[in-house]
Amino acid sequence: MNRLQETAAEVAALLDAEVEVLGETCVVKKKRRLNIHTDQNNFSCVLELDISFKNLKDNGHALNIAEILLLPEELPAFTAAWSDFYIPLPVNFKQRCETNPNIVCLHLEAMECPKDFAMRLAACLKALEPLESVS
Repeated sequence: MNRLQETAAEVAALLDAEVEVLGETCVVKKKRRLNIHTDQNNFSCVLELDISFKNLKDNGHALNIAEILLLPEELPAFTAAWSDFYIPLPVNFKQRCETNPNIVCLHLEAMECPKDFAMRLAACLKALEPLESVS
C-alpha cells in the first residue's frame, strides 16, 4: 500500500466513510440525512457529502476540499466546532457560504494534512448530532 492509499484509509476511518483513490485524488464517500422543514412541507433526504483531498506532498499536506450541506440552524454549531478545533486552521484556509431559507452550502478548502482536515470535519459532524436528534 502506498502513502496515498494509507492516508486514504486513515481518513476513511476518521470519517467513518468509504474512500476511492482516483489517480492523485482521494474522494470520500459519506452520507448524511437532512430533514428540511418549510412552512407547508417536510422533506427528508440523504445526501452524499462532497469531500476530497488531492496532490499529497512529501510533507504530508494535500489540498483538502469539502462542500457540506447544512440546515441553517446547524451552521453555528458546525462553524464553532470548526474554528475551536484543537489543531489550528492553516493560514491558507478558505471558506465560503451560500445560503437560502432552507439550506446552507459551506465550501471549505485547506492545504494541510488530510488526517487533520478529516479529524476537524469529524468533530464538526459530531457537534451536529444533538441537533439531528431534535429535528
